[in-house]
Amino acid sequence: MDLLAIKREERKLEKELGKLQGKFNCLHAAAKALGSRTSQGVTEVKKRVMSAAAKAKISKATKARWAKFRAENNKKASGSSTIREVARVKKRVLSAAARAKISKATKARWAKFRAEKNKKAKAA
Repeated sequence: MDLLAIKREERKLEKELGKLQGKFNCLHAAAKALGSRTSQGVTEVKKRVMSAAAKAKISKATKARWAKFRAENNKKASGSSTIREVARVKKRVLSAAARAKISKATKARWAKFRAEKNKKAKAA
């Protein structure tokens, strides 16, 4: 942008700012005329603050509610035989010998594949 365009934009924004300030002043005057409580609402918005004690109380109640929920779920799980059996199943692990056997078979399969591929390439 050139300097003239920037100056034009600046003047346009200053006019808009003036209009908005005028509207705000009108609102403020109207609120003042209506009473003191309304003017406070227009000028400042209060943020709701919760005390540390209230936060701690809510946190404690939430934790107790979740603990109760988890206890009920554990009770249901311990009562069901299928869930108990599933919980006892250990993760299956391959022995080193089984892993070696699978690896050897895979290497042989790939060697066969490559040999056939080379045979086709030589024939063509």
